[in-house]
Amino acid sequence: MITPKNRITRRTVLRGAGHVAIGLPFLEAMLRPLETHAQAANAPLRFLVFYTPGGTLIDQWRPVGSETQFTLQDMMSPLTPHQSKLLFLDGLDLSVTALGVGHPHSRGMAGVLTGTELLEGTFVTGGGGASFANGPSVDQVIAERIGADRKFRSLEFSTAWAISGRSLMDGAKAEVSNASNQITYAGANKPIPPMVNAKEAFDRVFTDVKSNDPVAAALQQKKAISILDGVQEQYATLAAQVGAGDRAKLEEHLELIRQMELSLSAEGSGEGCTAPGVPGTADSMDVPAKGKVMTDLLVTSLACDLTRVGTMQWADSESKFPLNFAPLGLSDHHHGYQHDSVFDPAALFKIYNWFAGNFAYLLQKMESVKEGDGSLLDNTVVLWVSEIQEPPSHAQNNMPFVMAGGKNAGIRTGRYLKLGTPQPHNDLLVSLLNVFGGTDKTFGREEYSKGSLAGLT
Repeated sequence: MITPKNRITRRTVLRGAGHVAIGLPFLEAMLRPLETHAQAANAPLRFLVFYTPGGTLIDQWRPVGSETQFTLQDMMSPLTPHQSKLLFLDGLDLSVTALGVGHPHSRGMAGVLTGTELLEGTFVTGGGGASFANGPSVDQVIAERIGADRKFRSLEFSTAWAISGRSLMDGAKAEVSNASNQITYAGANKPIPPMVNAKEAFDRVFTDVKSNDPVAAALQQKKAISILDGVQEQYATLAAQVGAGDRAKLEEHLELIRQMELSLSAEGSGEGCTAPGVPGTADSMDVPAKGKVMTDLLVTSLACDLTRVGTMQWADSESKFPLNFAPLGLSDHHHGYQHDSVFDPAALFKIYNWFAGNFAYLLQKMESVKEGDGSLLDNTVVLWVSEIQEPPSHAQNNMPFVMAGGKNAGIRTGRYLKLGTPQPHNDLLVSLLNVFGGTDKTFGREEYSKGSLAGLT
């Protein structure tokens, strides 16, 4: 039984020398006294967006079968082990993209999470000069409701985002080139660019270095040792206070951080825990390796309750990073196979299958984080989005929306939900708000909001 003596709070961190601070996973010892193991549903709810560019091959994306008895086709087969945790939504149109200026890619990026149009501006995107979206994104509204008291209201990661000029670091103004890069917004004309450098992201999330003095920062970097070595004394004290199950969970959690340290020190400075340097250096890691590290960072951030809202944006809509790595081995970039060079369904099949594999990796990592009788995935509503549906035409009807997890938020998964009459995707955004405690009737442009979407819960 958990007693007041050995209970710890969800704000507890392991603190060590060198401004090191590590958040903890959800432990049974964080429950209120007299709560039983079966009542561990008190784990917090989270929201996570997973974005991949360039739409899909919709006929290969669609499952085959009925709502509850369906089979995933080959392109989506990496998700088969997680089928019971998935909800495919078929019949949602990105209707709001009929408004405003800009290229369809840019309008889709702006509208997919905000339900609004692109504002006029100076970015050359095709279809008129554009600026940014005309409202906040749904993740940020949810973050205000469930994560305002966290260390980070939200965290945004990317693996192959085009703009590496600056990453978003505690108030730094990020430099962006155009509206095709942005899906997350604090408000109208207020984009939130993702972190693009894995080492900087690691330091931002897992250390507490506040100094703006470059000399002090350099000294800190020389003196700093491994993050885990820095907190060993506090870890030993905490481990003695919790049960065997919590100790095992702590060990798994710290091992994940250790593996991320090793990955990053191999490509970076060799230091496990360093003060953040000047943002802007690009990672030397290849895209698959960086994607794995960024995903691990995001999952651990949620597991530590450092944030309850996150985004994994694999790229911007241009999606022009090289694809010559295994298992793809392609000579052109993704946008080239969509329509820049030629529409190549065979190449796109490989790319979308690879994205499905990366989504599966995210779900597997979340499933592995145990919280009471469930998992981090059970306590997180995950939404997979793109900015267009059909690559050659930029069509934005029948968008490929997939939800995952969210069991303890009431999401009914293990289903392929065909909506029949096409509906504006704004209704999905309204539904998400209501899952997190709202009674909203509209979100984004009101003319494209008919109310909460039936069938999610």
